[in-house]
Amino acid sequence: MSSQPQLLRGAPYFPVPDVDQAVTHYERVFGFAREYVVGTPAEFAMVSRDGHCIMLRRVSEDISPNERQGGTWDAFFWVRDVHALHDELKSCGAVVVYGPIVQKAYSMEEFAVRDRDGYVLGFGQPIE
Repeated sequence: MSSQPQLLRGAPYFPVPDVDQAVTHYERVFGFAREYVVGTPAEFAMVSRDGHCIMLRRVSEDISPNERQGGTWDAFFWVRDVHALHDELKSCGAVVVYGPIVQKAYSMEEFAVRDRDGYVLGFGQPIE
């Protein structure tokens, strides 16, 4: 077995009805950057922030984020400063689902925001 990591990057994959609008939302509200967009109108895009990517694909069917199916988040990110990021996203117009709150069960202070298509992004900072 190699000592070098095999998994180098991961990305949630979100089907959306309008990729262009989703990309703009991720840029303006969540601080992600447009990494790759293909098609006119856009069929597929990748947006990233701090080396973490989210893929967006145009679909015509109904989408069903995890929250609608009894889940909590569609993607979760561990962060350096949960309060600073919360304040930044809120000041940019993010819809805050909850928090920041302390989750004692797993020693995390976290919050979540909802994107324009209903996907929930969780952000957490481990606590000692």
